[in-house]
Amino acid sequence: MDKNSGCIFMDFNSFIGNQAVISQLQALFRQNKIAHAIMLDGAAGLGKKALANIIAQAAVCRHREDGTPCGDCSNCKKAEKGIHPDISFPEKSGILQTYSIATIRDVRTDAYVAANEAFTKVYIFTDVDNMGVPAQNAFLKILEEPPKNVMFIFTCESAFNVLATIRSRVQLFSLSPVSSAELQAYLAKNFPEQPAEHLKNICEVAKGNIGLALDLITAEGHSKSSELAEKLAFSLASMNEFDLLTVAAQVLENKKDFIFVLKFLSDLLRDALVLSVDFSIAENCGCAKILAEKLSTAQLLRLIDVVAQTKGYVERNVNLQILSTDFCSKMFQVATNAG
Repeated sequence: MDKNSGCIFMDFNSFIGNQAVISQLQALFRQNKIAHAIMLDGAAGLGKKALANIIAQAAVCRHREDGTPCGDCSNCKKAEKGIHPDISFPEKSGILQTYSIATIRDVRTDAYVAANEAFTKVYIFTDVDNMGVPAQNAFLKILEEPPKNVMFIFTCESAFNVLATIRSRVQLFSLSPVSSAELQAYLAKNFPEQPAEHLKNICEVAKGNIGLALDLITAEGHSKSSELAEKLAFSLASMNEFDLLTVAAQVLENKKDFIFVLKFLSDLLRDALVLSVDFSIAENCGCAKILAEKLSTAQLLRLIDVVAQTKGYVERNVNLQILSTDFCSKMFQVATNAG
């Protein structure tokens, strides 16, 4: 069982957004009424894993202050380094990288072993909406009759994709996107070297998703997404459906990657649309120029609509594999139909 998530811990007071949830959690810790099982749900990038780590740190802290981990005791220091022996991150396995029945059984056994250093043992399970039904069912008994001084923390994108019998046995907290003002203030404080206009554009794309904003601000995220978007665009221009599907398959495992690629593809299509009206500005326009040469203005407009619709579906947690196939089919249909 993995004892170290490698995550960076913060505290409740430094968590960005969702202050109603934070206040409720602090009050529960302050009153010693925190549940034995907590579920955090919300879109990827809203801070569920970070918050799970903060809750875990608060659970093992020896000297909580106003419901917040003190940050000074030995338990807090070990939690912050990701080496606390009583905070566990059960390992995922298989192609789908989820929790097996065997893993759940191991946790059930381990949960009855006394904590090493803290009063409470904590188990953090991420993306449990991807967990198979048999594995979820294996959890029921220990949630119904939990050992003393044990806490389970679950994260998921949608609690409705978790069995109702599990949901009824946890305390659910839903995270929402942060306000644009909060996000922009956070980025300005942490990335002062970035131009204000650039940060504003990132906030507009991220729509309150702090994880997405942080990924967008990194050169690595930009480079990978931009490269995949260009490959999709070249596949469209060459009307090669197999290449479209092959490139799209590269972003199936990560919702945020898909959103980035769609964002850059939309930019390319909009640039091509401008070129289709005024080709005199086509110098150094690369991929957009090729799209403008191969596709009509009407086709470009329809493709922009397809990308926008697909981005909306991704944000609403539609199955990525199904969505990717549908996306490629629609894009290819538009590219090959000049009517």
